[in-house]
Amino acid sequence: MNEYGSRQAINAARVRGEVIPDFDDAGFPFSDEYIVRTKRFSDGQQEVVAFSTRVLRHFNEIRLRPRGARGERVAQEGESDADVSVRSDKSLRTSIERSKRMIRQRCKAIGADRMLTFSTRANETRLEVWAKWWDAFRRRMNKLKDFHYVAVLERHTKNRDGWHIHVAVSGRQDWKILRSIWLSVLRDSNTDGATYDSIKDFEKYLVRRQLSGKGRAMRHLIATYIAKYVGKSSDAVGFNKKRYWTSKGIVLPEVVPYAHLGVGSVRGEAIQAAYDCVGANGAHFDSAQLFWNRGIGVFWMATGNTG
Repeated sequence: MNEYGSRQAINAARVRGEVIPDFDDAGFPFSDEYIVRTKRFSDGQQEVVAFSTRVLRHFNEIRLRPRGARGERVAQEGESDADVSVRSDKSLRTSIERSKRMIRQRCKAIGADRMLTFSTRANETRLEVWAKWWDAFRRRMNKLKDFHYVAVLERHTKNRDGWHIHVAVSGRQDWKILRSIWLSVLRDSNTDGATYDSIKDFEKYLVRRQLSGKGRAMRHLIATYIAKYVGKSSDAVGFNKKRYWTSKGIVLPEVVPYAHLGVGSVRGEAIQAAYDCVGANGAHFDSAQLFWNRGIGVFWMATGNTG
C-alpha cells in the first residue's frame, strides 16, 4: 500500500505525532507534481483537466504495452474465462468513454445548440442499415448546404426492437427540408418515419438536474447530454462497433499546457490552478460541470461560452 504498510499503521503513526503525508485510497500520497491543461473552443467553451504526473506515467506505460495485451478477446497464458470476461468488459467501458469524449468535443467544436431526432416505423436493429440511411441523408443534405452534425444511434427505451438517431447541430434548421429528405431516404427502403425537435427533452433534463441557463451558455451541457446516449445501447451494439457519426472537417482545438506544479504540490493547488485557468479566459462558472476522482488525482471542469 505505502511505506506504512496499512491504513491502520498510518493512523497509529498520526496518534504518535508523526508528520506524514496524506494518502489517497490507492495508497499514494496526495503530494505530487501536477499538470494543468486546457482546450478552448472557438465560441469560448473550455475543458480543463488537472492530474498528477503519476497518472501520466501510468497511461504512458499502458500505451507501451503490445496491442494484444490491451483488449484481445481470447484467453492469454494463465488467464481464465472469468479473467477474459473482466478484461473484455473493461475494454468496452473504455471504448464507450472514449466515444463519449469524442462526441462531446465535436459537439463543442461545431457550436451545437440544437438537437434533432430521426426515427423510422420499421423495427430495424442492423447497424449497417442505419449507417446506410444516415449516409444517404447527410449526402443529400450536403448538396443543399454544409451540413455539420454529430449523430448518435440509440435504442428505444420502451420498444427495445426500435432505434432512432439523436443529432446535434448548430443554428436553426428548416424542418420541411429535414423531414422531406429523411422520408425520401426511408421510402427507398419501403418504410417511413419522423423527425422532431428533441431540445424539449434536454430542457426536462436540465430541470431534473436543477440546472439553469439558455442559449449559447448551455452548449457545453448539450454536448454532454447527447454524448451519454452512446453508452445506453452498448449491450446491443457490441464491442468495436461504431456508435456515432460526425461530419467531416470538424477541427478540434489543440491541448494547451497551462501550469506544471512542482514536487510537493497538493491536490488543492491543482484544483485552484484549474479554476484560475478558466477564469483567465473570462468564463463564467454558472452551470460548470465538475469531475473529481480522488483515487487517481484527476480533476476535470467544463464551462460554457464567454460571450
